[in-house]
Amino acid sequence: MPPPELSVALATLLRGPLHAEDSPTLWRSITTLGAQLRDHLEILGMQLVVDDTEKYAFLRTLDELPEGMPRLARRHSLTFGSTVLLILLRQELTTAESDGETPRVIVTTAKVTEWMRAYRRDGASEDRINGDRNALVKLGYLRRLRGSEDTYEARRIIKALVTADWLAQWRDQLLAPAGYDAADREDTLARGADPSEDPAADELTEANR
Repeated sequence: MPPPELSVALATLLRGPLHAEDSPTLWRSITTLGAQLRDHLEILGMQLVVDDTEKYAFLRTLDELPEGMPRLARRHSLTFGSTVLLILLRQELTTAESDGETPRVIVTTAKVTEWMRAYRRDGASEDRINGDRNALVKLGYLRRLRGSEDTYEARRIIKALVTADWLAQWRDQLLAPAGYDAADREDTLARGADPSEDPAADELTEANR
């Protein structure tokens, strides 16, 4: 029978990304039991991805699965608004890194609303913007700060989803000025600009949907 730490770490990873600062004990289990975790996950068609620098871990489906084997990790599809917000958060992370003085990116509800209204021709309703933001909270890309109802931290795992190559291909089209035809931008998303279709998004399991 496997040790309980292995079982707990495996079950937690199957539910979604894990951050060291949120679960120090589980993070230690992942770093010490990595080889065993990888052996168990390979049987399930999964690969463990650990970023020791940024201190997060998630699962990705193997490139090749046995014939007839279903994917345990389901790729999700982001809305246009959620995708734009991810790009903006990724840019804030890049700026923070280049400044070297702001290791964390903290945003407020007011700031997110200001950002999003700049990229929608109709300005977008507050409910819709809140929905885009809450979707990223649910998926683990934004974390509500303890003791605050309207302040969030951008998780650094965003960099694994919104890569530099993806940004170079799609950013200018999706972040066109608000006067640009919104339908055209929605079409851009439909034609393949959803970063969640990248294999790095496979950490989102059906249990997390």
